[in-house]
Amino acid sequence: MKKQTMIVICLISLLLAGSSFYAATQYIDALATEKLFAPVVKVAAGKEISPFEPITENDVVLVQEEVDEILPESARALSDVIGKKSTQTIYQGEQLLTKKLTDSQLLPGKGEARYEFPLLSIQPLTELRKGDRVKIWVKYKNFAELQDYPEPAQFKKTNDTADLLFESQLASVRDSNGSEIYTLKPNLLPSPDQMDAVFHGAGKKTQPANEKRYYDYRVQPTSLPAFLGFNLTDQEYVILNEAMTYGMLQVGHIMVSKEQAS
Repeated sequence: MKKQTMIVICLISLLLAGSSFYAATQYIDALATEKLFAPVVKVAAGKEISPFEPITENDVVLVQEEVDEILPESARALSDVIGKKSTQTIYQGEQLLTKKLTDSQLLPGKGEARYEFPLLSIQPLTELRKGDRVKIWVKYKNFAELQDYPEPAQFKKTNDTADLLFESQLASVRDSNGSEIYTLKPNLLPSPDQMDAVFHGAGKKTQPANEKRYYDYRVQPTSLPAFLGFNLTDQEYVILNEAMTYGMLQVGHIMVSKEQAS
């Protein structure tokens, strides 16, 4: 009887010792993980966040990263980024820095005002999105049309073909119905479905089944884009108005490489 009791006591002691050892190792591992790793938000595999495109749950993941590899100002929770917009392109696997995110609606800065120009006066040279930093040129009319024109008063004519006026930020892209759209491609002529939407679909409430909406921020236009908006100073506004009498305004996106983005 005593022998059996001793065996039971030994087994219980071994179980307690094993449990204590396991708990201790788990605690040490957890402590080491807490000290060496921390959560950080990254762009999900196969995703790329474009400038001023609303960030969704499918765009990002929360991962455990070595503390030494976490960049300053990196977002540490999904709630810190969902619904916000990036001010530049962020590629898959990159950490999301809070300083590159914004909730702003691109309101005019001090000394600026929002001006919108009809697309008939502007030729997009690249795909344009709200928030893009862009260059604005004037493409001059032919010599015969301009021979009786005086020299521009608000800008300098240095080339017979085109001149760069200034750089700005695209503050809005609106379609012919006045609704904000996501992107404007440099098509010289609208596609048939866009023209149909302009001439026959203005009063319809239907939309493509695959069209996503983030509040009033649409991913694809459903009617011909008609207005581009810029936040301009008074001087820049005067320059653009004068330039339109000398030719067509051309707008192109300032390209940002992966190296510049990082």
